[in-house]
Amino acid sequence: MDVPDTGDRGRSERRTSIVECTAMSASLLCLVHCLALPVLLLLLPGALGLFAESEAFHYAALALVVPAALAAFWLGYRRHGAAGPAALGAAGVTCLVGALLHSPIEDLETVLTVTGSLLLIAGHAINWRLRIRAC
Repeated sequence: MDVPDTGDRGRSERRTSIVECTAMSASLLCLVHCLALPVLLLLLPGALGLFAESEAFHYAALALVVPAALAAFWLGYRRHGAAGPAALGAAGVTCLVGALLHSPIEDLETVLTVTGSLLLIAGHAINWRLRIRAC
């Protein structure tokens, strides 16, 4: 009786889990940044506070979030074939990009950032669950 070799699949699953964790962590950091920024600005005055409030920070964060999300959702889709998590992720990224566009209403920027982060986190959580079930 042949026993299948799961060595390559186990390594592949670990790599996929690392990508998924990285992507989910980046989305969670966006949410924490948005919600904790007022407190951080009070506690960490100076250059760090200015960078965290600047557009450069938001572009840098987006540059980390988007590739990680794309990789995680692509790997998840390849494993489980469900497009729902990727759709949530795409909606989340769209919200984050929309928040970077110069909105005349600052509160709208915050709402879009929080909504985008929550959509990404939900997409990653569902993606993870479906990927684990597919194994």
